[in-house]
Amino acid sequence: SIDIPLHERLKRVDDVLEIFGLTPVKEYKVEKLSGGQKKRLSIAMELISNPSVFMLDEPDSGLDGVMARELFVRLRRIADSGKIIIAITHNPDRIIDLVDDVIVLAKDSTRTGRLAFYGSVSDARKFFKCERMEEILKLINQKDEGGEGLADDFVLKYAEVANG
Repeated sequence: SIDIPLHERLKRVDDVLEIFGLTPVKEYKVEKLSGGQKKRLSIAMELISNPSVFMLDEPDSGLDGVMARELFVRLRRIADSGKIIIAITHNPDRIIDLVDDVIVLAKDSTRTGRLAFYGSVSDARKFFKCERMEEILKLINQKDEGGEGLADDFVLKYAEVANG
């Protein structure tokens, strides 16, 4: 970053602010921003460094459905520019049309996180026999979490499918 000329760094900041719709509030102090703007600013700050892989843990938490969707549309544009976006969300159905692939991690009977699926949205629907992604959560969540407790079954099934 020190080797990058100041004008290029400032342009990068302006570009990222534009991507996240923050240009109109560029001169505002953070405490004057709305909750959604603060969330977008937090993510924008990470994007400034121009990472090739961008991991986000529930970037839509605390946002209403419209704001969450808008955020994921912006993330889709970033992905379309060649970046890899990995985002964890507990509300996948409202943005499923924006994703390329689905990764399902499940807590098995030992409460260890295991890979239960990786692939396209259509393949996930076939694999879990569900139309909605949120139905998958119900299938794999433990019974004491309100689910059907089938994580072990799907982890084993996926291992068999993945290994041929």
